[in-house]
Amino acid sequence: MTFLSQLWVALASDTEDNHPNYVPGWRSGGSNLDVNPSIPNWSWSRFWRDLSEIFKSQDCPVTWLIRVDNGPIKDSMLELFRNEILELKSNGDEVGIHIHTWVWDQELSKWVQTKDPKHEIEIVLRSLDMFRKKLGFAPSSVRMGWNTMSNEIMRTLDASGLLVDSSAIPGAFSSGKFGKRDNFYDWSRAPNEPYHPSYKDYQRPGNMNILEIPTSTCETNKSSVLTAIINRFSATKSNSLLTRLLPLVRRFNINPHVGFYISPWWSTSTNSKIIKAYCKKAYRDGTAFLVGVFHGCDILNPRTGKKNLLFENYLSKTIKEISSLRGIDVTFTTLSKMAKNCED
Repeated sequence: MTFLSQLWVALASDTEDNHPNYVPGWRSGGSNLDVNPSIPNWSWSRFWRDLSEIFKSQDCPVTWLIRVDNGPIKDSMLELFRNEILELKSNGDEVGIHIHTWVWDQELSKWVQTKDPKHEIEIVLRSLDMFRKKLGFAPSSVRMGWNTMSNEIMRTLDASGLLVDSSAIPGAFSSGKFGKRDNFYDWSRAPNEPYHPSYKDYQRPGNMNILEIPTSTCETNKSSVLTAIINRFSATKSNSLLTRLLPLVRRFNINPHVGFYISPWWSTSTNSKIIKAYCKKAYRDGTAFLVGVFHGCDILNPRTGKKNLLFENYLSKTIKEISSLRGIDVTFTTLSKMAKNCED
């Protein structure tokens, strides 16, 4: 009997309010995080069922990572969409948690990402507690907002019984974006393979119970001038300038991300390279674990207020591309089920 190589595939959604209004393209339709209390915008949610149907129609379960924090959102998403969330879970999708470590900066008068370990621990614990109380069960999977991580966060997630984290983007590092307001993370030393982190260094294998399953990555052309410009503008407040660059990005088939990130703003070229690379990896090693992420709110076109048909097409195209791989056994699954298969 011939056994085919196995490719496990998990697609996860950071499921939260609209992108903030300081993110390029979202000035008019984004959430306002320059006031306290914040003014979240949930207008994308009217297309949530359509978004879910893209995956359901192709027998692809989704890991919906629901936003909770101790800042601008708190448990409001759990309150507003409890029925929708539980319906997704009952239909075979996974419901995990997506935690952002926001704090209100009195001097700047805006919500910003904290790097204080004490605040990080408090936010993670309170978010997990709100999730359990509102939904009636504990999450098994987690992705931190902005891919952030620290030894304190990882140890707290592990001690709280989380089965799997998927915040890692191996090789990626950011010292802040959007005027150094958020997007502080360091995964520059993380392995490409699933691993149990060390208590002393979350980027190194160790003895924690929680399993880190990184977002899948591939080598990219880091010398690209346009990519360098895009990343530079992302690190500043150059919102309008970056928005003008986006048509060029699509025209020249460029994606500045190294990870498997599905977005209507960027070319799908990197994702296709990653899919092919992990197919080869499955052939070579017998088993491979492919993880891709997206933002649920991107189903909304912020300029028109209508459904983003380009994003819908990107998602459907990605699933079909993976499904059409030949000579290997492709299984779409959730993050927690993938973690259990990693251990077998």
